[in-house]
Amino acid sequence: MATCSPSKLSTFSRLVQCISFLFLYLNTIKPIYARQNRNTPHDHRGKLTPYAPGPFLNLSLDNGDEKTLSGGNAVMKVLADEDEPSGGGKSICVQDVEAPKEAVWNQILDLDHYVGKVSKLKECSNYLVKTRPDGTFQVKTKMVVGVMPGYKYEYYCDHTYHPDQNSVVWTLDYEKTSDFDDVAGHWHLQDHPKKPGCTRVFYACDIKFKTALPGPVLSFLTKKALKQATSWVKRESEASPDSPIPSQFQFGYAN
Repeated sequence: MATCSPSKLSTFSRLVQCISFLFLYLNTIKPIYARQNRNTPHDHRGKLTPYAPGPFLNLSLDNGDEKTLSGGNAVMKVLADEDEPSGGGKSICVQDVEAPKEAVWNQILDLDHYVGKVSKLKECSNYLVKTRPDGTFQVKTKMVVGVMPGYKYEYYCDHTYHPDQNSVVWTLDYEKTSDFDDVAGHWHLQDHPKKPGCTRVFYACDIKFKTALPGPVLSFLTKKALKQATSWVKRESEASPDSPIPSQFQFGYAN
């Protein structure tokens, strides 16, 4: 009767162990994938205070800020945060754009074409666009941002465009599961106070994370992303200053 040598038995045993481990591993990670059903509601209905449309209250620019802006650079301002009585505040990025508001809105509202313009953004696509009876517009968007290997975030935003207040505000879409714990953002445009045909852009985006993050990741998603957002809007708007408001939003636009 043929027999197997000890070395062959050892190899076979290791193969069985590897297969057993693989089955165990797959059974272990299966629930993790199951929890990533994005069509299930987020685990809360909002933790961050949403922004109100319109100008940022209590924000003022001094002569130094005006000089920085006139040189084509962004200015970062910090507003007191009512949710943080112990101190701190919300960061607001201000940028002057040498293009009219219509051209700037053309870039901001064209969410389906953000990829290639916004750093680190891997996917950006609308899954709902509708007009509300009050003249505002609702836009729900899936976004995927990859900061660095191992740190990719998929999240779903619910935007409201307020033409009469020249603002877009947003939170997470709480009907879907996002990788961020919460998000609250605000774009606001004003005619430049001294340069006809130019626009002053204000931008804020607060993010609450589910877990602690490494310093470089946290810095990109908070501080760097603010300046990069106004920077790409400035670049693209000035490259196409005659661009109109996207057609689906035009009828509600107010100068």
